[in-house]
Amino acid sequence: MKRKSRPVRRAPPGRPVELAIETLGARGDGVAQLNGEAVFVAATLPGDRVVARLEGRRGEGLAATLIEVLEPGPTRVAARCPHWGRCGGCSLQHFDDAACAAWKREVLVEALGRAGFDAGRVAPTVSIAPGTRRRATFAWRHRRDGSVAGFTARASHLVVDIHDCPLLRPELVALLAPLRALLGEMSAEGEGDAVATLTETGIDLMLAGEARLDLFDLERLAAFAAESDLARLHWRRPGQAAQPVAVRRAPVVRFAGIGVEVPPGAFLQPSPEGEAAIVALIQNALVGLGGGPIADLYAGCGSFTFPLAQDRPVHAVEGDAASMASLLRAAHRHAVPIEGETRDLADRPLLEGELKRFAAVVFDPPRAGAAPQAEILARAGPPLVVAVSCNPATLARDARLLAGGGYVLERATPVDQFPWSAHLEAVAVFRR
Repeated sequence: MKRKSRPVRRAPPGRPVELAIETLGARGDGVAQLNGEAVFVAATLPGDRVVARLEGRRGEGLAATLIEVLEPGPTRVAARCPHWGRCGGCSLQHFDDAACAAWKREVLVEALGRAGFDAGRVAPTVSIAPGTRRRATFAWRHRRDGSVAGFTARASHLVVDIHDCPLLRPELVALLAPLRALLGEMSAEGEGDAVATLTETGIDLMLAGEARLDLFDLERLAAFAAESDLARLHWRRPGQAAQPVAVRRAPVVRFAGIGVEVPPGAFLQPSPEGEAAIVALIQNALVGLGGGPIADLYAGCGSFTFPLAQDRPVHAVEGDAASMASLLRAAHRHAVPIEGETRDLADRPLLEGELKRFAAVVFDPPRAGAAPQAEILARAGPPLVVAVSCNPATLARDARLLAGGGYVLERATPVDQFPWSAHLEAVAVFRR
């Protein structure tokens, strides 16, 4: 039987209150009720009875900080990371894996349900194991009192010094100690980000910060690249293009066996395993499709383009010129039937006449979704559209647009390649 919160008096901000957590919010925070208002408490789960400190308003409810778990709920487990509670990288590490997978499916069910789609169209969650992430954006800070490198704390600019991370590939974790030492040797104080991507030929690292580097800093960076056996190292100041510091090997990622030299900071799926799961769902949707080329929109460096091109020609469209150039160089080098164009689909979506030749369209937009393109697809799209999305809310909006044009949602599959976070990928198949 569902337990209810004890009635308590309205408490001012800063005062501890006892709460019974009833549900999980979209950000992964536990939600309790206090005098008719929602209270959001991070690091809690349904069934938990906790003491929390009210901190102030958050949207239409209140925010609170967990003080103590008086009674754990049935799905609460021990966190697996020593930095849990301080690092802001994970919000659900205390959540049982099976329960988390069910909750993530429900997030997609609810988003699509608000758009008028039936829950029976949503498949079980495909979960990707932790320890597989090949890409991370670390935060760093160098001051006279020391250097830190890791992730920021929740809702804060404070950098938590990270020495282990069960989400990441070990090669990325191993980079943190030498990176911390490097920062301590730098002449200029400052802070910034370090985007590290594990490729087949080594780590591709882009450091970003305000500091102006002198000759000695550049020499230290080059030596660091050699000592850490990096494939490539860039430095980027805000508002400026990334500048190469050391290029020891071309950083290569393979898609369907084709090696692509990725540009600095290029977008990739978080893990090869997650990428493979999405590709399999797309290819399953294409089974039995008649002839004709496929359009791969928001193609990036070709994560889906090259697997799709194994069976038929593909027209790839991507807004980032460097990513498209990398994709086309690899396609030409290996004689893969891919043509491409650099085009901002938010401003210039493919038009009705351009869509006529395609047997199917695959699109994988940023979190904002693909509303301008979905509107045109609804009017003049091919028989099959496959949408890949990292935002259930904008996926639901785009799905509603497609349904208005006669498309039927055949199946939506949640893909959890962001373990222990509230983020969720999904693949939705539409036919008409």
